[in-house]
Amino acid sequence: RQEQGGSIKQPNVTVLVASAGDNMLRERMKLTNVLWDANISAEFSQQENPKLKFEIANALDRQIPFMVIVGEEEAKQGKCKVKDLNARTEDTVNVSDLVKTLRSKGVVPVGCEFAVEMLNGESD
Repeated sequence: RQEQGGSIKQPNVTVLVASAGDNMLRERMKLTNVLWDANISAEFSQQENPKLKFEIANALDRQIPFMVIVGEEEAKQGKCKVKDLNARTEDTVNVSDLVKTLRSKGVVPVGCEFAVEMLNGESD
């Protein structure tokens, strides 16, 4: 498949929600739910305490473009980190601004990809 110019590993989600620290499953679930409510394709590890470096490696391997990372301090402050894996940037944002931040970086709600392609095609 690689020789044909395609990759077997296509990202089936746009955002991988991860955490730094122990006992953060509930926080990952809360953030993922915020994204799902905004119709953004996202997933999280259901392991109790996954290692962040393995989560990042997983996202890179699967070519998932964005990660949302929450740590104990961020959770207390109502914040999270948005990591753009393509641009290699990281921003700390309020959870209330998470969806707006991701949309400003080009994340499109599920089901709207075709409409965005049509609009982009018209501007060419």
